[in-house]
Amino acid sequence: MKEKEISDDEIQILGLEYKKKGETGSSTKKRRWIVGLLATIAIVVAGIAFVIFQHLNSKQPIETNPVTIQIDIPMEEVVTAGYIEVSEETVNDVPLRIYTPKNAIPELSLSLPDEDDLTVVFVTLAADIGTNNYGIVGDFVLKGERLAVGVRKEGFCSIINQTLTIGVNTETPLLQDAIREKGYFFRQYPLVNNSQVIENKPKGKSIRRALAIRRGEVIMLESRERESFHDFAQALADLGVTEAIYLIGGESVYGWYRDENSQQTFFGTKIENPVEGINYLVWRNR
Repeated sequence: MKEKEISDDEIQILGLEYKKKGETGSSTKKRRWIVGLLATIAIVVAGIAFVIFQHLNSKQPIETNPVTIQIDIPMEEVVTAGYIEVSEETVNDVPLRIYTPKNAIPELSLSLPDEDDLTVVFVTLAADIGTNNYGIVGDFVLKGERLAVGVRKEGFCSIINQTLTIGVNTETPLLQDAIREKGYFFRQYPLVNNSQVIENKPKGKSIRRALAIRRGEVIMLESRERESFHDFAQALADLGVTEAIYLIGGESVYGWYRDENSQQTFFGTKIENPVEGINYLVWRNR
């Protein structure tokens, strides 16, 4: 049989021109229907896979606690002296004093720094001391040495290689990191976690203090009047604080700060015979 000749103005689709011997028209249509169905399924599967891929890649990262803040120090030949910026705000009828460290890094200390040490820009009490000279309450690490153990207070602060972290958890790998890296760690009552107020058992009113993070910056806060735990924590949250733990409160707590002009301001009453375990949060110019 001669092959069918194709003129210049004709188009022949290969594979569809001739039927196999003995093949009927209905079987040919069936084959074409199956091929078309398989092609459609492949397109649908590819489309679904593309949509899933796009959805997975579009998910936003989930914020987790604890919150870590890198303490940045200017990389200059002459570093600007550290100081404390002081401001005041009132939230929900709770007047607050806000201390913001500038060009300074934190550490813990078991001894009160020298008041004439110009490198010290802020001093206050940190972890609680148990009654009857019980010692430091909660996990406490000083330059890599673990001096106390306990998780009764779930709030914590770690200071490791100029990185300060505030969180709320009875277990955290940052405790071991502080030991390994010769850093610092202490526990206190949690006040605010992920912008939400945390209730605490202690009742009554007192001058309240906190170590907190607001707008990606570490600050210390102090109530200018006697407040309950709840009202103080609520004021912090409404102020925009995202994380906060307690610092020892009360009018008698002794400490000081230096402002931008190196003016030194003292507060509280100095302890002449400090009990064992008393400890301080110190911000120091480096």
